[in-house]
Amino acid sequence: MTPDIPSRDKLLFGAIADDLTGGIELASMLIARGVPTTLSIGSGEPARYGAAHVFALKSRVAPVAEAVRSTGEALEHLVARSARQVFLKYCATFDSTPAGNIGPCAEAIIDRLGARQALFVPALCETRRTVYQGHMFGAAQLLAESPKRLDPLTPMTDSNLVRVLQAQSRRAVGLVDYTVVDQGADAVRSFLETAAETSFFLCDTLYERHLATLAAAAVDAPLLTGNSSVAAHLPPLWFENGLVPSPERVHLDGVDGPGAVLVGSLADQTSAQLDCFARSHSVFSIDIEQAYAGTDIVSEAIKFAQKAIAEGRLFAISTALPQARVDALQALHGRLEIAAKVEAILSDIARRIVFDLGVRRLVVAGGETSGSVVRALGITDLDVGPYREPGFSRSVAVQPFPLALMLKSGKLGGPDIFASALDDMRLPVSEDPNLDLWPPKG
Repeated sequence: MTPDIPSRDKLLFGAIADDLTGGIELASMLIARGVPTTLSIGSGEPARYGAAHVFALKSRVAPVAEAVRSTGEALEHLVARSARQVFLKYCATFDSTPAGNIGPCAEAIIDRLGARQALFVPALCETRRTVYQGHMFGAAQLLAESPKRLDPLTPMTDSNLVRVLQAQSRRAVGLVDYTVVDQGADAVRSFLETAAETSFFLCDTLYERHLATLAAAAVDAPLLTGNSSVAAHLPPLWFENGLVPSPERVHLDGVDGPGAVLVGSLADQTSAQLDCFARSHSVFSIDIEQAYAGTDIVSEAIKFAQKAIAEGRLFAISTALPQARVDALQALHGRLEIAAKVEAILSDIARRIVFDLGVRRLVVAGGETSGSVVRALGITDLDVGPYREPGFSRSVAVQPFPLALMLKSGKLGGPDIFASALDDMRLPVSEDPNLDLWPPKG
């Protein structure tokens, strides 16, 4: 039976993302496909709702109880709006710790909704992040053998995501393997019926068509979880079933003014992007050890920024350090303490370059850093542009003045993304939704 079209006070789709960059990516994918989508930051009541709404939290590395609490607060707003489906969004590399937070947050949601089962679809086939026999791969490399094993906050040392999720969950965790997924959505639904005692199912996903299959299998489920890529296959199903009117044209304002890049990510991809940017632009590197020694590194960074802005130059400020020095600092001060120190420094710099120096185009690299910076700027809602490619999602904050943003995961984006994003921010976006050409088929 086809569900009723949502009324003004009823949401078609409500998502809870465990970080800001992931939330923006999800919103941008839905917008690119013509679905009116709003995004708010934090778990408070949003200023507005579209047909779909994304709550972007900062819960990925929060203590479990705090992550569950903020997820629950966001969920209550979705329940109040009678959301047809709730989506728990997490990273394609299933970023978590042995304690959570993916499992505990998913359990809190499924309990509140009174649902029976939920699929877990972390794959991002577009970047060759796939799941086979429950194991996560990045191209031909197992997750636990990739640089992700060295992540300073969520090191992934086990490639078996069924085992990872089970360690975090009270409910039984199973696998929908590729032989089932390859048979189509009906086969997936039939398989779930035969495994009624199992609540959570990791899904093998080798190709883009598998993402489409899993979206179709779960389109009517109260809860779906995964990376943004599986949710991107839902809009055609919504339009086909009359759940939303015809696709809406995409629009995002352009913003001019001084441009800057803030880098808080330690990912290898971000290092390559910073090196590319440094070939043509100025980069100020912050030594976190100096902050502990009492040096006023924020003031030094601001002097550098003032000079660059006065000369009309783009610039970057980075806290990235070689891995060996990061390891030593973490051993001395603690992993979370170092992360908090970096976020506090870059947040302070962000406030000063935006409010005092007039920066109006800002790129921030690093999911956790992005969340801290946006909160420091007092931003609670964003206008999100359409998805372009992995790691590239523009947005505009409209309070207290237009501020163009590109907030990216450390692991994504091409080598020249910093400069190209800052240039692109000047141009308004006005285009028809991309119904057929994206996501890629395969």
